[in-house]
Amino acid sequence: MVSATAIGLLFIPRKIVVAPDPASPAIIQQDKKIKTVEELIANAADRHGIDRVRFLATAKCESSLRPSVIGDDGNSIGLFQIHLPSHPDVLTENALNPEWAVEWAAKKFKIDPTIWVCYNKLYGVQKF
Repeated sequence: MVSATAIGLLFIPRKIVVAPDPASPAIIQQDKKIKTVEELIANAADRHGIDRVRFLATAKCESSLRPSVIGDDGNSIGLFQIHLPSHPDVLTENALNPEWAVEWAAKKFKIDPTIWVCYNKLYGVQKF
């Protein structure tokens, strides 16, 4: 599968390879470097100054670290189950792209991790 990551108006093609076993963490191949989804999440957490353990636990709870998961009758997409009706600026193809989704989620997580139901379940947060 080939996807593109947007940088301004320039698109850089990237090859994404997903492990065939749906129970296995996905493997991303980029520029001959192979990274697991866990590594992508840890690196993003470090870059954005967010709690690595909680960020990873949220993704595990939301998708079992499977980038192609679609839930909520097709409304929630990808690793972090981005709820498209709540985020109309997010395209399905971006939500399914692990690199894009992790970056998007890290930015949102830094502002308010309670937008994820799993975060609230894991850490006992009640939203009113």
